[in-house]
Amino acid sequence: MRKKSHKEEDYLESGRIGQKRKTRELLLATAKKMLVKGENISVEQVALVAGISKATAYRYFSNKDILLKEASLQRGLMDKDDLFGDIDVCNLNARIEKLIDYHFEVLTTNEDVFRLYLGAIMQNSVRDKKNYSRGGKRILLIAEALLPLKKEISKETFDKMVNAISLLMGIESVSILKDICGLENGSIQEMWKWMIQKIITNP
Repeated sequence: MRKKSHKEEDYLESGRIGQKRKTRELLLATAKKMLVKGENISVEQVALVAGISKATAYRYFSNKDILLKEASLQRGLMDKDDLFGDIDVCNLNARIEKLIDYHFEVLTTNEDVFRLYLGAIMQNSVRDKKNYSRGGKRILLIAEALLPLKKEISKETFDKMVNAISLLMGIESVSILKDICGLENGSIQEMWKWMIQKIITNP
């Protein structure tokens, strides 16, 4: 498995955004381990086990239901090393194809659960605007898939490209293309591929 260089991690771990991402992932990883053990969890318990203050934990997960839903969704999901470990770092097309196929399979296999999760976090964002937060695993995987472009374009363009693709690869996109545009799953996946190809070929 290829070890990432410090330069390759710059986008993922820069400044406060990188630290917040690490903290959030630590809370989720801890919650997942506790769920696997069959333990009943709360935000306070997960924070204690993770070695994070209760006040900090509540900034990321303002209630147990949100934490439980997201931790349950992420059980069994692949991280960036597992997803791209067998693909050459220079093979952009293969990395993009793997990114799309993986995200689409996860979303459509668990579509009802993801829709319920989206509804829950949207409600939470209205009730608690100050502490509203969502996960960044989608961003991490997209940035990893685009590594072949990192040296060819500016950091600003790379960041915009990652953010643009993140708009397409979630349950939000699936629900819009299915509920409003009337597309079936196969057409939605083809639409993803078409849109992402436009983004990476016209930076």
